[in-house]
Amino acid sequence: MNRIVGTGRYLPERVLASDEVAARAGVTAAWIVRRTGIRERRIAADGEGSAAMGTAAARRALEASGLAAEEVGLILVATSTPDHLTPPTACEIQAAVGAFGAACYDIEAGFAGWIYALITADALLQAGVARSALVVGVEKLSTVTDWSDPATAPLFGDGAGAVVLRDDGDGLGVRSTSWWADGRLAGALLRPAGGALRPFDERVLEERTHLLRMEGTRLFRQAVRTMAGQARTALERARVRLEQVELVVPHQANLRIIEAVAAELGVSPERMVVNIDRYGNTGAATIPIALDEALSGGTWGTVLLVSFGAGATAGAAVLC
Repeated sequence: MNRIVGTGRYLPERVLASDEVAARAGVTAAWIVRRTGIRERRIAADGEGSAAMGTAAARRALEASGLAAEEVGLILVATSTPDHLTPPTACEIQAAVGAFGAACYDIEAGFAGWIYALITADALLQAGVARSALVVGVEKLSTVTDWSDPATAPLFGDGAGAVVLRDDGDGLGVRSTSWWADGRLAGALLRPAGGALRPFDERVLEERTHLLRMEGTRLFRQAVRTMAGQARTALERARVRLEQVELVVPHQANLRIIEAVAAELGVSPERMVVNIDRYGNTGAATIPIALDEALSGGTWGTVLLVSFGAGATAGAAVLC
């Protein structure tokens, strides 16, 4: 069983409180907290990109693992906000940490991207392609947020999280996984322009169509049902009962979604990891950030990870 032998996170220094966001979006801070549970989020500094944040989290995960960078055989980076469309962010992180023996590529699977990356890394290690992997989730969502849009402006923040996965050692093992996608929901959360179909130009800038657009009502119930379903599938594959799970680490999309997933599963609130009030929704980075926080605060026997993102995509993993 492949094991998580080190974790790390990075959050930018700048704190953006909900009252400041509210003033720009034409709402109140109380409205934001009531609808999302978010009181503040972190915003990357000028010139601080996804590669830099991912590198900081990766270095901390490597340090915690005791693994030398040159021993890493694979680097996977989940992000929707790369610094460049090419090269892969994973290659930039490889160069920064000195893991020159590693194969590198990015995974774009919405905010469920890190779960997808973990599943992929676990499968490749099982296949013997590598013995260790660095799995990073990073987002600089502040650069694609329309701060005048009350539907999305309050939600997003910046940050990075990482784990080192190895085919031996001490740590939580990847007991089972599950993943899911439904492309019929692709239009519910997207950046309409700025890609190959509608390249960035003056009109795109004027229309602000390079920024995120979301149909929150359309996604809410789907997110709750799907996350609960993926959690049950992963638990069934692991032959683990829900009552045996000590900690649930959900994607930090919205506090109401987290609470609804807990209710759907019948999980008590104290078993749910929640940090969205401090960091907002950091996309593909939410789960590795929250996992690192949880593991830094104690030792856990069985942990359930579950996520949902644009695409629509979702996934879950049981660690024990």
